[in-house]
Amino acid sequence: MTFDENRGIGPLAGSTAGVTVDLTGRPDLRQVRAAMIEAMLPGAELDDRFGAVLLVVDELVGNAYRHARSPKLLRIGRTSENVLVEVCDGDAVAGAVRVVALRYGLRLVGQLSSDWGVRTDARGKVVWALVPVKVFPAEM
Repeated sequence: MTFDENRGIGPLAGSTAGVTVDLTGRPDLRQVRAAMIEAMLPGAELDDRFGAVLLVVDELVGNAYRHARSPKLLRIGRTSENVLVEVCDGDAVAGAVRVVALRYGLRLVGQLSSDWGVRTDARGKVVWALVPVKVFPAEM
């Protein structure tokens, strides 16, 4: 997967397929984590190597549930160097996300990620975080 802040995840030859989880029914965060791990790392045992990306997923999905009127999708893509987490919702207001970035969980997202941000499009906004793979096993 390649990443462009304005366009999000895009295919790259030889990369791991991404995973998309529908958030419209607000599935329980445990179900979201389980779907993400099963799709990205089938048969893997959950251990500390998955902590950073799970925390980022929890925070971004949790924020969408708390603050967005219409959470839509969680998308995750992985290269050999990074995991990109994107949470899409139907609210086009991006400025409020940066305002609260110095508080609460988004500070944690910033510490666990090499970069993070917000972009808007005709469908709403996407909050994304790029988490280094060093916390993941080398092979999937």
